[in-house]
Amino acid sequence: MGILDKLFGSKEPASLYKLIAPVSEDVLGPWAGHFAGYSEVIGYSSLGHAFLRNPEESTYAVLHPFKGGIKSYGEFGSISEFESGVLKEPGFEGYVLRASHVEQIAKRLGKLKDGEVYIPQPYTMLGGSETPETYTKGNVFVFLHIVGQMGGL
Repeated sequence: MGILDKLFGSKEPASLYKLIAPVSEDVLGPWAGHFAGYSEVIGYSSLGHAFLRNPEESTYAVLHPFKGGIKSYGEFGSISEFESGVLKEPGFEGYVLRASHVEQIAKRLGKLKDGEVYIPQPYTMLGGSETPETYTKGNVFVFLHIVGQMGGL
């Protein structure tokens, strides 16, 4: 964040997600192997959801770590089709990616660096409220490891 952004606020909205070159599900730690066929991670949201792909069937899913499961979104011809058909869909942006919530958090903590997500403290399974002032920043894959372990995986 530059000095002008700190003084006047950034005009660019906070990023809601980051797409990455596909990597093995092994980066998910305890979650790996629990979702048949979804062997690649292709990105993550600013709030710690992981975007998964089954490369054999070209199907895509979203891991909801605090809910302990995934939701499949079906088949797409490419990652960019998944992005336009799911991630950029207004209902998904509002309900899952929580655009206004992320914007409030980003105003307080600043924008995320690559590999970072906003993390509520304490985690929701420990009674956290998820109000914007309770968030910190942390590494997405460390976050997913911890949540998976706390969830009994």
